[in-house]
Parts: sequence; C-alpha cells; structure tokens
Amino acid sequence: MENKKAKLKTLSLIVYIIFHQSCIAQKKDNHHLVYKDILYYNGVIDEIKSYDSKTAIYQVKQLYPDGNYKTKTVTVNLTKKNIKEIYDLYLKLQSKNLHNCVFTDNNELLSSSTISFNKNENVENLPCNTDLKDKEKYDQVEAKLYDFILPTYRLIYPDEFIQK
Repeated sequence: MENKKAKLKTLSLIVYIIFHQSCIAQKKDNHHLVYKDILYYNGVIDEIKSYDSKTAIYQVKQLYPDGNYKTKTVTVNLTKKNIKEIYDLYLKLQSKNLHNCVFTDNNELLSSSTISFNKNENVENLPCNTDLKDKEKYDQVEAKLYDFILPTYRLIYPDEFIQK
C-alpha cells in the first residue's frame, strides 16, 4: 500500500513539474509591448500616442486650441503572433535602443518615441538613438506596429484619413 502511495506521489510530482515548465515556457513567448510617442510644440506636449498590449488600448491624446486635451481610445487586440512579429523584427534588426527622438536645429525636442518589450525599466529614460541606422531600424519596428494598429483605428476614426 505504501509503495502505491509513493508511486502516486512521484507520478503527481512529475505531472506537476511538466505542467509548471510548460506554463513557464508559454510565459517566455508572451511579450508585453508598450509604445509611446510624444509630440511637442513650443516645449508643450501637443500629442501623445500610446499602446499597451496588456490593456489592448491604443490612445491618441491631443491638445486643442482651448488648452484642453481630448482623447481618442480604440481597443486593438494584437495577437501573440502580431507581437511576436514585431519583436522578431526588432531582434532581426539588432536595434541598439528603442528610443527615437527628433530635435530642431536649436536642439529643441520635437518628438520622443519609445517601444519596450517585457521591460520593467523606463525606456523613456534611455538616451535617444543618435546613429541614423539605429533610427531607421526603430522606424521599421514602429511601422510594423502601426501595420497592426491603424486598420482598427481607421475603422473607428475614418475622418482622420480623408484627404482634405
């Protein structure tokens, strides 16, 4: 009887370990993507575009002439495959940094854009890409993200895409 209990405990332990390792492996494949693009005008934040894959919310917050910000929010459920495509492109391009900035000739910040994958660190505090090739690599990763976001955004806000 004790032999059966020992075998059952051993078998239960093996099954638990297999399932636990399977869950850990799945978590490694799940990437959490966070994106933020901030545009400045005369030193004031004019527009913020952001996306968080955990909440699936893409948001555009714009400053209006009355001094208030108005927000447009769209739910964009990127699949694990979509996020993996973006992440794989990032790995393939071997970008040094996922923080792009645009400055005026007077060194005034016009825009700051960041993308992070599963990082607890604040990528906005990382230095901006200075190398043109790194900036181009970042732009490719950002464009891939927008390939997935814009179709849904266009459905909700089609007027923004009409040629005026």
